[in-house]
Amino acid sequence: MLLENSKNIKKNITRQRNEILNDNLAETTYCDYSHPAIAELSNNFLRDSTDTIDLIEKIFLFVRDTIIFGGDHWQVKASETLLKGYGACYNKNLLMISLLRAAKVQSKLMANPLRNYFTKPSVGALYVFFSDPFYHCFAKVLIDDHWISIDPTLDRTTYETFFKPAGVTWQIDWDRTNDMLLYSESVAGTPREYNNIDEALNKNLDSYFLFKHEPKFICSIWLNMGNKTMWKNTQKSL
Repeated sequence: MLLENSKNIKKNITRQRNEILNDNLAETTYCDYSHPAIAELSNNFLRDSTDTIDLIEKIFLFVRDTIIFGGDHWQVKASETLLKGYGACYNKNLLMISLLRAAKVQSKLMANPLRNYFTKPSVGALYVFFSDPFYHCFAKVLIDDHWISIDPTLDRTTYETFFKPAGVTWQIDWDRTNDMLLYSESVAGTPREYNNIDEALNKNLDSYFLFKHEPKFICSIWLNMGNKTMWKNTQKSL
């Protein structure tokens, strides 16, 4: 009986580990890494990388600086963000996760609840309309059995234009070893881990820009206006 129980325990542990592994490598509706554009790009990074750390860094830097920071809806596929060339924290982190998972690197979507004034450097007084807290996304990537926090949200131009002059503690560079220092001044609680990415994004990560149940077309107008103003200051255009 004891031997049988021991075997059952080991089987359950193995099953649970496999479920976690599958979650952290899973393809979903929004994390659509079988899309040709995602798959090809991930394969290119994999081919040109010397090891896993090099691969992760290449993907991180690509998403950080090639996909510029800009507001978009939560319900956007990773492949769509890649083609658009811009995205918010949830869009850019989802794209990075998709590229990593396509290369068989375990990664997961996370979010910190932040006071809405953390967006003030880029949106000005309009931050008062945002939900409070507003959930800011980042990713955790498995490296040598350790989960490391990485966040490609702010491209360097956006950071240096808006956040650096405001004295914000937000590390946009990754040292290839440790957690990146995220936006610490405005943290309003413990981080969330999203095992079900699609469910989380369909619920807007419990955040909103204007109203809790804002119509999508109104949100689109709001986002477009905000992006035009922000990109005018960073001299970016799409």
